[in-house]
Amino acid sequence: MTARAYRLGEYFAQLAGADGCLPVAVDAAFWETGVHALPPGRLVSMFESASDWQVWEMHPQGEEMIIQIEGELVLILEQDDGEVRVPLRAGEFAFVPKGVWHTADAPSAGRAIYITPGEGTQNRER
Repeated sequence: MTARAYRLGEYFAQLAGADGCLPVAVDAAFWETGVHALPPGRLVSMFESASDWQVWEMHPQGEEMIIQIEGELVLILEQDDGEVRVPLRAGEFAFVPKGVWHTADAPSAGRAIYITPGEGTQNRER
């Protein structure tokens, strides 16, 4: 692969295996078809959150790392004994454990980088 720069948001990165990195173009069809064509690994993406998430999600294949780079996000993790809230401010990161349903509120608009074991990800209405 030729070295070049990619704009995060227009592209994601797939960390495939122990030694592979793939740029992944993001378009309208990515979440319907493109994500399923990726090799096993972890997807690195960036999303803006200007409002509370409308869904819960869960990653059965491993932990997710969330790095808040602007604004604020409050992760909400569904635990056996109730919800746990984890505030994230710019420059902070957190891990969502494997198999834990989670969502988030956005007290102030911002952006975060997500490193996700995407295979098998499940979503449900909030």
